[in-house]
Amino acid sequence: MILNGNKRMRKHVKNSKRKAKFPPSCGCKTYLTHWEKATKLNKPQRCSKLGCSNTARVGAHIFNCSDTSSNKLMIVPLCNACNNPANSECFYLKNNVKTPSASKMKSC
Repeated sequence: MILNGNKRMRKHVKNSKRKAKFPPSCGCKTYLTHWEKATKLNKPQRCSKLGCSNTARVGAHIFNCSDTSSNKLMIVPLCNACNNPANSECFYLKNNVKTPSASKMKSC
């Protein structure tokens, strides 16, 4: 994570190369629904990747680039173009984007 000029936290993440189980094993209809239930927020209109203004369409599986000791999968709303497992580069999320676990949660 880094601090920007506004002292808000930005997460440094990358796409997972793992194939997602669909539908999610937790019982949510989609991973975007999983994200909404876990965060108690409505999905953002725009992709969560910093610099992208496309419509958020999917709950993407990501890893935290700052914590290489963990391979904990998280979910974040992204557009179809940014949700690409072939993208191996780390990227920053927009300010204060929530990244809940991809695993089953009490909210599911």
